[in-house]
Amino acid sequence: MARTENEALVQRIFAAFAEKRGFALRDAFADDATWIVPGSGTMAGTFRGREEIFDFLGRLPKETDGTYSSSLIDVLASDDRAAALYRASGVRNDRHLELDQVLLFRIEGGLVHEVLALPSDPAAFEAFWA
Repeated sequence: MARTENEALVQRIFAAFAEKRGFALRDAFADDATWIVPGSGTMAGTFRGREEIFDFLGRLPKETDGTYSSSLIDVLASDDRAAALYRASGVRNDRHLELDQVLLFRIEGGLVHEVLALPSDPAAFEAFWA
């Protein structure tokens, strides 16, 4: 059952952000959750706790003049993990982003405890967020 619930949780997260109501998902993340974005660009870092995570996510539209979007392609889930494949796109400082990414979720007790972002083209990702 956890597998189905974890898949639904990830789908709910992507739907909320697509509908621009991401902050309604604060209860989907553990108080001490961590979101990791590798690299050295302006959006890279390790964000700890709900406040830092939602501050980070809130910066995405600000950094891209509202053009950033993520379209969920597929979700694979197990009893304590999920992987979301999605298409990220946006425009920033005359640079265009259009690439697939994977978010790896660690989920316990129905709450997201950790997210690791993995772009399919790290160099393009770095150039966009430089």
